[in-house]
Amino acid sequence: MAEANPGHPAHYPVSGWIEAALFVLAISVLGILYVIGQRVGAHPTALVLYGTTVSALALLAVTGLGADARRIAFAPESWLVGFGSVSIEIAYYALLAHVSPALGSLLMRLAIPLSFLIGWLLFARRPQRLAIVGSAVVLVALIPLVVTIDAEHRTGAIIALVAGIAISNLRNFAAEFHPWNRGATGVLEKMRVTGLVVLVTSVASLALASTLALMIAAGWLQPTPMVPTLTEMLHGPTILLGAVLVAAVLTAMAVLSFSSVVKITSENFVAMSAFIPAVTLLVQIAASAVGLIPVYTLDASLLPGMAIVIGGVLLILYAARR
Repeated sequence: MAEANPGHPAHYPVSGWIEAALFVLAISVLGILYVIGQRVGAHPTALVLYGTTVSALALLAVTGLGADARRIAFAPESWLVGFGSVSIEIAYYALLAHVSPALGSLLMRLAIPLSFLIGWLLFARRPQRLAIVGSAVVLVALIPLVVTIDAEHRTGAIIALVAGIAISNLRNFAAEFHPWNRGATGVLEKMRVTGLVVLVTSVASLALASTLALMIAAGWLQPTPMVPTLTEMLHGPTILLGAVLVAAVLTAMAVLSFSSVVKITSENFVAMSAFIPAVTLLVQIAASAVGLIPVYTLDASLLPGMAIVIGGVLLILYAARR
């Protein structure tokens, strides 16, 4: 971990920057997997729950449960964080049913100005003026992009987007005030807490989804879009994609993010994360070229929007350093 030295600029391990870059790549790949899931007919709830459950088990296989596992698992804060972690993935999956991975990833940056607004209104955290300017830059860059969405997909995209950014902030603030998450400092401890929190909510959600699917099959409940049927729960490609590929990427994202933050600080990690939409665009083009996903029309406003968002995020980080 880098040490502060007032006489010299901070030096960060190269491995931390590499891990941050790999995290950016991993989250870009996740969007592509969600589009593939839509192509093979995977139900979002089933796919995400298989992925988060196996990912949590993988994290705990490395770290162990710990003596306080029961207390962590059944703390109310854990359920809030866990359901948020699962729901944000379902919302993002739903968003990508209406827009390209690159545009979806870019629009999710709207969570940034919303986080400042929530912090200001609910927790009296008045942001610095430069941070307000940076948030405004992000907002001005992204709002016009919503208009570029095809009219037939715009309503669905806006609903999924609003749900996604709201849940993202709920999850982040809940994680901030989670007592065990606040106390976790090392990489392994952060992985353990995350694994426990996500596992208990994923297993509970899987049990609930399976029960509702059986009730639908028995005719006791009418089918609804967010509840998978028994056929969708047992869909082979969904299980394979979710429990193997999505789980592997989610696990890699958790490990890479925790390790990178420890090595290069949260501020530098967030700076790297600002490039996620640009990397997602490159991964999207590559996946389309080999036929994994459809070919998306590249809107001329997308690239300037990405550049402006990166500039806005860097302004926010500069304000934080000051």
